[in-house]
Amino acid sequence: MKKWSCLLLSSLLFLTGNTFAQTQLFEVEVGEVAAIDIDRMGFIYIVDHEGNVMQYKDDVEVRRYSPTTPAEVQIDAWAMLNTVLFSPDWQGIRTLGQQLTQQSEYLFDEELIEYASVATNATDGGIWVYDQPSFRLKKYYPQQQQVSLDVSIEQILSASYWNPTWMREYQNNLYVVEERMGVFTFDLLGNILSEPTDIGGATVIGFTDNKMYWLKKDQIHFKSLYSTEKNTLDLPAKKVKFAVYSASNHTVYCIVKNKMIAYRMQE
Repeated sequence: MKKWSCLLLSSLLFLTGNTFAQTQLFEVEVGEVAAIDIDRMGFIYIVDHEGNVMQYKDDVEVRRYSPTTPAEVQIDAWAMLNTVLFSPDWQGIRTLGQQLTQQSEYLFDEELIEYASVATNATDGGIWVYDQPSFRLKKYYPQQQQVSLDVSIEQILSASYWNPTWMREYQNNLYVVEERMGVFTFDLLGNILSEPTDIGGATVIGFTDNKMYWLKKDQIHFKSLYSTEKNTLDLPAKKVKFAVYSASNHTVYCIVKNKMIAYRMQE
């Protein structure tokens, strides 16, 4: 089973310089972590390799969701009103409410989606899907069981290999991380807007205001979405597997082995 790495950060004030004072706030055991996300209220979502979702407020687990059938999942909690789970194993999405109770489940129509390897929420109620066998990016509406957008990646890239690891719609664009080439930017009609951004082999990115960022070697790297401006944030912990940052309290939450460690960051 492919282990999904995940870095998803909340809105973050742009930081100048690479050195910051930090105070450790807490350290808590969270078990084995397969993915992580953070919503707009600062709740942290930790997912294990069986698809269990644990919602944390600081060092306290406040809610938990456990699927009936274990499976590795991708998570999108940024919308806040609901949390969307996708699994390549069961080829569908599940929507969880604010209490982490399952609200709905939609399995993809095999005649429309052959095999989805990556999927994410769209702001209009649709689901962005990469249909791997057909080499196509699709926008799928689960309630209507229809595809409204169907883009041939082979035609627009002239490439025979393209393997996305993560997608997210942000500021009226779709950002797709491809494992070898980096971040591709699409408009909402499926047109590529720029050359891919090299992110040094990272498998996911995050967003803040008009910047993207990713985790590499215990640093968070930032790049403007609209210029070549770059910056880095040194993390206090070492061998960090995942990290999420809350701008509201200037706190970075690091996953190191089976622990979540929180630091208050100050310039």
